[in-house]
Amino acid sequence: MEKNGYQYTENPFNVSRRQFLSIAGVIIALMALPAIWLRSAMSANNRYILARTKGLYSDDEKSKIRVSHANPSVAKYYKDFGGAPLSRLSEELLHTKYINRTKSIS
Repeated sequence: MEKNGYQYTENPFNVSRRQFLSIAGVIIALMALPAIWLRSAMSANNRYILARTKGLYSDDEKSKIRVSHANPSVAKYYKDFGGAPLSRLSEELLHTKYINRTKSIS
């Protein structure tokens, strides 16, 4: 009785230098595309931030009352209701508290 064994040989990897370089070029281009997209997205975001900053500064320059201690409404609040700056009631009603919301974004 003869034992039949399986013999498997792979074909040699025949790629010319030109084919190898073209494949490598395609792979490099595909790896670079996300970086280009990211850079363009960041550039658009930076343009938006700069435009927003410019608009806020121009609005602030047009405003007659630019600081809270010169605002008659704030002075009236303290006179009629709030008592003194940094009092417990004023602190509770007027001052904001920072809440980190970065985890809820992603």
